Amino acid sequence: MHKTVPALPAPLCIVLVAALFTLSGCFHTGSPGSADSGREEMPAAATNQFEPFYPADFNNLQIPGELVWNREKSVVLSTDSFKGGILNFNGRVEVTSLMEFFSSSMKKDGWTAVGSLKSKNVLLAFTKANSSCMIQIMEGGPIGKTDVHIYIANSNQ
Repeated sequence: MHKTVPALPAPLCIVLVAALFTLSGCFHTGSPGSADSGREEMPAAATNQFEPFYPADFNNLQIPGELVWNREKSVVLSTDSFKGGILNFNGRVEVTSLMEFFSSSMKKDGWTAVGSLKSKNVLLAFTKANSSCMIQIMEGGPIGKTDVHIYIANSNQ
């Protein structure tokens, strides 16, 4: 014969779940940038914590130093004739500030703005010889971190 465990009242369950989510953000099991964490810190060469940087695989795409690369949500494809990927970053940065940063830095790196879509979220489109890039900036959610998805394709021809 099995004994049943009495169910917890619904309000108590909600409080317990909320407490677990809140406390789980306080614990960190891996070092910053470790494979276990799935997130990468800025390159070691950066001397200032918020210094812009170029991702290792894309020397024509500058990223604001306030953003952190999320490796688990990113993918890079390299072949003899193509290098591209979907890069995911996030951080506590305003959408307008990111939009201005990318518009300016992409122009400095030889990209031409070819279009944009602005609403709560922003989509910026750029091209240059044999390359294209779309940058999607999504306003911070409940935890206040803004997500940036970058879709980039470079032809090696």
